[in-house]
Amino acid sequence: MKSPNYGDNPEHYKQLIAKINQEVDFAMYLQRNGYKLINKSAGSMEFQNDEDRIVLQTKRNPVTYFNRNDSFDKGLFCKYLMRRSANFYKAVQAGLKIVNQANTVQTDILQPKKTKVRAKSLEENYNITPLRNSHYLRIHRSISPKTFNSPLFRGRIFNAYHIRDNGGRIANIAFPKYDLDGNAKNYILYNKPYHSKKDNETKKFRLVLNQKDHLLFHSKPIENPKKIIFGESGIDLLSYYELHGKPDNFYVSFGGNIYQEKLKHFLQLVRPMLTNESTRLVSILDNDLKGCEFDLKVFAALINEYNPNVYIETAFRSDNASVRIHYTEKIRSRLPHHTQILNEKLTSDIRKDDLVFGPVRCIGFSDKILLEFSLQEVANITHSKQKVFKTILETINALYLPFGADLHKSQGKDWNDDLKATKKEKFVRMETVQRQNIAVDDKIELNTVKGPEGGTNQGVVKSIKENGVECDFGLSYTYAIPYPAIKAHFKRSTGQVSEQGNQKSKMNSKNNNLQNILS
Repeated sequence: MKSPNYGDNPEHYKQLIAKINQEVDFAMYLQRNGYKLINKSAGSMEFQNDEDRIVLQTKRNPVTYFNRNDSFDKGLFCKYLMRRSANFYKAVQAGLKIVNQANTVQTDILQPKKTKVRAKSLEENYNITPLRNSHYLRIHRSISPKTFNSPLFRGRIFNAYHIRDNGGRIANIAFPKYDLDGNAKNYILYNKPYHSKKDNETKKFRLVLNQKDHLLFHSKPIENPKKIIFGESGIDLLSYYELHGKPDNFYVSFGGNIYQEKLKHFLQLVRPMLTNESTRLVSILDNDLKGCEFDLKVFAALINEYNPNVYIETAFRSDNASVRIHYTEKIRSRLPHHTQILNEKLTSDIRKDDLVFGPVRCIGFSDKILLEFSLQEVANITHSKQKVFKTILETINALYLPFGADLHKSQGKDWNDDLKATKKEKFVRMETVQRQNIAVDDKIELNTVKGPEGGTNQGVVKSIKENGVECDFGLSYTYAIPYPAIKAHFKRSTGQVSEQGNQKSKMNSKNNNLQNILS
C-alpha cells in the first residue's frame, strides 16, 4: 500500500497541523511526559528534564516554545513533535492522538456527577455594600461628597469591608469593573497605604479581586457625550470631575495599567459613542513618564482601529520611545507631505538644534514615518505653554484620527494631587509670636530642629491653654507646648476655626496623655 504523501493534499495537512497547534495543552503535555516546571511568569512557563529546557510563551495564541539547550528547537507544538519523531506523518498522527485523548478526558470531566454548592458572589465574598463610609475619599483624597454623589457616579462606588480577627471592620473603597452590558464582574479596592510587617516597608494599598482585570470602571453611560474622558484610576476621574467636570461627559478609568486586552475592551466600550462626529476624546492620564507611555499606547490603538490606511507600532526602552507609522499602498503618496507637516510643527515648537540633535527625531521612509524621542526630555521641555510631548501626540492625532482628541495634563503628578493642592489650608507667617493672636487651627514652629518623637517641628494648634497650646504634629498623640518653646506663628489665612478641629481637640483632650516638652 502506498504511504500518504504531503504533496497529495497539502491543505488537509495544514488544517490538521493548525488544529494540533491550537488545541493541545502544551504545558500539560510536558508535565505528563516527565518535564518539571521550574519557572513561571505572567507570559511564560519554563520546563526542564534531563536533556531540554523548554520555555513556553503562553501569551501567544497558539503557544510557541524555544529550547534553551538548542537554538534550532523552537516554534509551535507540531514543530516540537517533528523534532522528536521519525518523520512528518508520524508527528502529525501523534499530535492528533494527543488532541483526541485531551477531548476524551475533557468530556469525562464535564459529565455531571453531583450537585455543586452555589459559589458565593464577589459581593458576598468581599462584603461589598453601597457606599456608606467615605472616609478614605474625603480625608485622604480630598474628594467632596458632592462629587461622588453626582448623577454620573452615584451608586457606582462601593465599600468593601475587611473583617479583622477581633471583629473590627476596615472600610475599603471599591470601584466596580463593568462588562459591555454594564454588569460588575470585578472590583478594584483602594485604601490608605499600610505598613508591611513582612518587608518592614510602607506599601500602597490597591487590590484587584479576580482575573478579569481587563474590564474598566466608568461613569454612568449617557447618550451622545460631548467628551469621552479617560484616566488611570477612578480616583483620578473623581478628582478631575470635581475640578473641571461636566455632566455631559463620559469618564473611563484604565485602573493603573494598560495592555492589549484592556485596549480592546476600551475600543468596544467607546465605539457606540464615537458615532457622533462632535464627540471628542480627552486623555487625562498622569503627568509622568508612565502616563505619556500610556497616552501613546491608547492613541495608537485608536488610530489602528479607526484608520484603515495606517498602522502604528510603539516601543519603549529606558524611557525612550519610538513610533513607527506604517502606510498602506493606498495613501503612500501622502507620506512625504505628512512627514513635512510633522517636522514643521515640531520645528515651530522646538528649537531647530533640539530637533536635529534631540529630543525628537522624525524621519520619513518610503513606506513609514519614524519618530524617536526621550520621554524624559519631551515631557519636561515647555515651549509656548505647550509641552513637546503634547505637540507630538496632538499632531499625530490630527493627521490620522477621524475625530477630535486632546491631552489635558495636570500640574502635579496626577489630578488628585491638583485637587489636594486646591484644598490645602494657607498660612501667613506673623512677624512676632504673641500669645493673644494664636488661634485654633493656626500653625506653630518650635525652637528645636525636630519636634516630638523626632518628627516635624511644625504643628497645628488644637486648643489654647493658659500656659501653652495643645498641638497636633501628625502623631498618635497631641502635645502640650509651652509658649516659650514657640519660635514662629503661622496664621490661617481664612481666619476660620474648623468644627472638625474643635471636635478632634475635645476627643484628644479626653483620650490622649498630654506631655509637656521643651519646658
